[in-house]
Amino acid sequence: MLNRNPFPEPGELVVCRVTNVQRGYVQVELEDYAGLPHEERAQGMVHISELSNRWVKNINSIVSIGQRLVLQVIRVNKDRGYLDLSLRRVNKIQRTTVMNQWRYAIKLEGLLNFFAEQHGMTLSDLYEKAIWALIDQYGEIRNAFETIKEDGFEALINTPGLDISEDLQKELYKLIIENITISKVNLQVEFDIRSFEGNGIEVIKEGFAAVKRLRKPKGVEISFAYIGAPIYRMNLEAKDYHTAEKFLEKVHKKFEETIGHAGSVKLLREDLSNEQ
Repeated sequence: MLNRNPFPEPGELVVCRVTNVQRGYVQVELEDYAGLPHEERAQGMVHISELSNRWVKNINSIVSIGQRLVLQVIRVNKDRGYLDLSLRRVNKIQRTTVMNQWRYAIKLEGLLNFFAEQHGMTLSDLYEKAIWALIDQYGEIRNAFETIKEDGFEALINTPGLDISEDLQKELYKLIIENITISKVNLQVEFDIRSFEGNGIEVIKEGFAAVKRLRKPKGVEISFAYIGAPIYRMNLEAKDYHTAEKFLEKVHKKFEETIGHAGSVKLLREDLSNEQ
């Protein structure tokens, strides 16, 4: 997948392929970054201490050559062209989300490459004239295409920096409409909600009513199921994990505001169940 920068920034989550496994470290190449001019891809290392939160007896039991990993960037030495990365700092939900986004982006890039060839351009030309502008406007290519499909042709043509003809704009819009499916993330969580007041049932009901009155971002839907006192399950559907996570924080806070003074509220479990 094309990237304007040869190296990622510290804190970023990146997809890497394992190229070498030693007793005390793992070497990887970054799939989406070019690295130094003489390199095919940027190179990095995961020290054994950054592989797991537990003691590692055998690195080969955790990773293998050719395996793709989602890693967090710790340090970047652009002069030497080398990065320190971490596996243990990436949680399960982050791994699932980033890998899904990466696979989807790779599919989109294949589609864009075919589109560029059809119109006498290279993939790099198409990125320079249109795709970087869309990424600047919408954050990532998947979000850009899904927003355009939802909001219409105006969302494409009003993108600052777009440098393609009107005919090509129409062709790109047609490609988006015919090939892009709006993604969804389902986040399932369970709450332990208790009230020790005499009117505890009413207190809990008011908590749920307050949550349902929260203003939801576009594409967010929630539903609740009673599992058995004091456990309640909430299913949260959103366009992406970031939106889902932010709204979950609002829900948790609202429960605590309305119930916490008269009982207790605990978020027991968080699981990214699927992304389509």
